[in-house]
Amino acid sequence: MTSILPRSILVLLIALGCQPTPAAADEPVDDLTPLSEFRQRSRRIEMAASETTQLLRLPLDADFWLHTRPGFPDVAVINDHHQMIPFLIRRTPGLQSFTTPYLWTPQQIELLPEDDGALSLIVRLTDTDPQPELLRIQTPLQDFEQQVQVTDETTTPATPLCEPTLIFDYTRFMDVRRMEVPLQKTTGRILKIRIQTATAELESPLRELSSTVNSSGQTEQSERSLRIRRPFRIDRITFQSTSVTKSSIHLEARPLEITEVREDPVQRTTTAEFLSDQRPITKILLQTTATNFRRRVTLQVPAQHQPEKWQDTADGFISNFTAGTLSEQQLELSLPELRTRRLRIIVQNLDSPPLPITGASASGPQYELLLLTEPGHSYQLLYDDDHALQPQHDLQALNRAIQLHTPTVTATLLPAVQRQLRPKQPVADPGHRLLNSPWLLGIVSFVSAVLLGWSLYDAIRRLDADRQGPSDSANPTTPPVP
Repeated sequence: MTSILPRSILVLLIALGCQPTPAAADEPVDDLTPLSEFRQRSRRIEMAASETTQLLRLPLDADFWLHTRPGFPDVAVINDHHQMIPFLIRRTPGLQSFTTPYLWTPQQIELLPEDDGALSLIVRLTDTDPQPELLRIQTPLQDFEQQVQVTDETTTPATPLCEPTLIFDYTRFMDVRRMEVPLQKTTGRILKIRIQTATAELESPLRELSSTVNSSGQTEQSERSLRIRRPFRIDRITFQSTSVTKSSIHLEARPLEITEVREDPVQRTTTAEFLSDQRPITKILLQTTATNFRRRVTLQVPAQHQPEKWQDTADGFISNFTAGTLSEQQLELSLPELRTRRLRIIVQNLDSPPLPITGASASGPQYELLLLTEPGHSYQLLYDDDHALQPQHDLQALNRAIQLHTPTVTATLLPAVQRQLRPKQPVADPGHRLLNSPWLLGIVSFVSAVLLGWSLYDAIRRLDADRQGPSDSANPTTPPVP
């Protein structure tokens, strides 16, 4: 009997262990979880009612950029039947104009000394030369001032193309130099460039010392400055014109939040850190109260896999010159398009005074979402999922509508709503799914029940045989039960 009960109990435990386990309250009953199941944020799309299919454009705002991943794998659009809708995200086309500079050197130049000591250059442009907008004079000289005037000689009298303009080099006092003369556009092909002084007298750094003996026998010394005549040498003159092009990208500017500015006297640098809202950035415009400087700057962002470290993204020079009539400012830094929450700019001061950084603004392209909408349906934009995969959509109809320049209708995104989602469960492996199959569990339960019934029957039969064994053992003709 001691060997029969454990065997029965073992069969019973096997049967109970093979029963189907009820699903947990937070576990999806089916295996086909919708692709939009775990996106955290939902925003309804507000659009005008229409009786036809229309191409909808949806401008994307800061909340979208702050809660989406690069490449937009976590973005989805669903309709009121919870079906995923194909969409495209592209840069917003704009009408902003850009100017592209074009430099060239004229081929025919004549020198003409004037009677008043001036020097004139007669420039003959060809029919293929564009209309000049800027004159640039190249000279190896330093420490000078020259007044320049440009006229169009094809008219009578000659038409001035600029006011008398001062070009100069103040290297003796500061690294400041201006050699450009802005011009008014003209269709004339003969220009006259008049430089006020062909040869200038300069005070030599050398001094002439002389000694004389007066009538009383005393020696007198005198000092006289020497004057030298230096011709104004011209290496080359170039003209610049610009071509206007329409931009296909609409840029958007916004201020950055400055969080820290610190000086490093050992490295001789100024470091300014900023916070951004992760919208795309292609240009940074620095703000400073300093003037008359030119510094090298480096833009850094957190490293991709090591956020505590910084990596270089772009570098360049910023400058601000203000002296007399000179006013030139270049505080903009161009960089490859990036999305970041934090960035910092390092200014190389060298031995110059630290550069005070008071702020910065960022600019970059705007983006929009395009989709085809059907009449009588409503739509939602879903995003914010750290593990979502890129949806695979049929985009042929949408791309064709864009190629044919189909008019777009602008919609609006309503404020974001945090969705109430069930906790995400790990995906079951095939072996786990097989064990939870109702067919397999039914077969195992049936076989277990049969084995349990047979075991109980066999146990009862053996118990009855054991009880009859002692009374029958007195009769020698009855064989003992084995």
